[in-house]
Amino acid sequence: MKKRFRLSSIFLTLLLLALSFLTGCQSSETNGENDSKANSDSDGPIELTMFVDQTFWPLKEWSGKIPEEITKRTGIKLKVQVATDGQQLPLMISSGDLPDMVFTSSQFHTMSNSEISYTWDELIEKYNIKDFEIDPMARVLNEGEDGKLYSVKNGFTSPDEFKNTPAALGNVPSLALRPDILKELGDPKIESLDDLVDVFRQVKEKYPDMIPLVMNPNAIGQYFRVNFGVPYQGWMEVGGKVDYYINHPEQYDYYMFMNKLYREGLITAENFTWNEPNKAKELIINGQAFAINNLNAVPTINNEIKAAGNDFEIAQQTKLFGENPGLFADSSGWSGTFITKNSKNPEAAIKFLQFMNSEEGQKLGLWGIEGEHWTMDKSLEEGGYPVFTFDSQDAVEQQKLGVVWWGLLADNGIYEQVQRYVPDSPTSQAMIDAKQYVNSDPMLGAVNPPAGSDAQVIKANIDNMITNEQAKIYLAKSEAEAKKAYESMMKTAEDIGLSKLEDYANKRYEEVVKRYNEVK
Repeated sequence: MKKRFRLSSIFLTLLLLALSFLTGCQSSETNGENDSKANSDSDGPIELTMFVDQTFWPLKEWSGKIPEEITKRTGIKLKVQVATDGQQLPLMISSGDLPDMVFTSSQFHTMSNSEISYTWDELIEKYNIKDFEIDPMARVLNEGEDGKLYSVKNGFTSPDEFKNTPAALGNVPSLALRPDILKELGDPKIESLDDLVDVFRQVKEKYPDMIPLVMNPNAIGQYFRVNFGVPYQGWMEVGGKVDYYINHPEQYDYYMFMNKLYREGLITAENFTWNEPNKAKELIINGQAFAINNLNAVPTINNEIKAAGNDFEIAQQTKLFGENPGLFADSSGWSGTFITKNSKNPEAAIKFLQFMNSEEGQKLGLWGIEGEHWTMDKSLEEGGYPVFTFDSQDAVEQQKLGVVWWGLLADNGIYEQVQRYVPDSPTSQAMIDAKQYVNSDPMLGAVNPPAGSDAQVIKANIDNMITNEQAKIYLAKSEAEAKKAYESMMKTAEDIGLSKLEDYANKRYEEVVKRYNEVK
């Protein structure tokens, strides 16, 4: 009796397992027919964890109209953790405690490792992902040391695409001043740097309590470097040779110009000691300064001036005044999104990146919902630009909607650049003017040495030295003293290893160009 009972129990168990298997197969077949949302199930969207390795990232949660729409179209939502400091991700990597995805700039090289991350190519092949093409140049610029692709940095745009898209605008350091005071001075023309300096002198004479020019500490002299046609960071390629930015021959003229501004009392010594980036802006808002060299926030500053109860505003200059202006664009991108080996659903992760990299995903993430947040204007000769129903350049509006920022997770550059285009705005006009002076070579972005390498240590030491020593040039009491300080800075750079750094950069540049010619 007991034996028959045991046999019956075993048979019943096997029968239930078989029925369960058949039900699972049937369910699997049904799900296979509705796989457009990255295998989202009946309980709701798939949740993927993401670590954003940018302490300034303003969006702490996957919320707002745009993230909700992305989830609606993909079946995926993100659980976001934003870095509190630069050491958090390295500690996570060393402990192996990583989320499904990581968005990082500083640890891009470290994350490009087969023990830490999946390659995009293996996931694209494994899950048969369609319409996920990667630009050959972007591929070469982002390959790990093993020649495999673990991520693609956002913000990369091919020079040809940038040039051939009229509404695509790159950044340019801004100079803004008070038109009301300019009018009181008789509206003198500003058509050269000499004209501008003369206006500063008139301001100093007529308004002795006002600082003619203040500069954002993060943009010290950038506007003037552009006017002198010299880079303010990174690399440049001149005559087939790669040099570090400080080695441009016109840097000397730039430094002498800045020293002249200081010696004539048109800029202050205190400006070079400010750690707070908003200090210059505060002086403009309070009416204590006439002009500001900033990073591009003129509309925001004018709103703050109005909120402070003042009845003046500032106006951005829309033309570069230098004899030979130039912008050196050497960026191969900024941050990349990685799918870690800890990912509980790498298929959903790669499908999420496929969508965000697509034209649909780019426009949604960076511009918003078509018809609700923007419509397309076709008036430009080639392509067009979005006309927004909200203030697309306002940071508060962007954060409320969740627009722009999440689009940066897979930004291919061009849609983010077009997002900046606002017809008839001085900022856009300044960017359009500057576009003709852009010298773009993304290949240069690949010559930055990897973290921990000898070349990277040399570069870091040179950068720190320049930060400290160039202040002696700016604040020299005579032109002769400024020249001596400049020569001393350049000699120190050479002693640290500037030539060695440039030798490394030229060798790396040749390798990247050769590799690109192989894959394009």
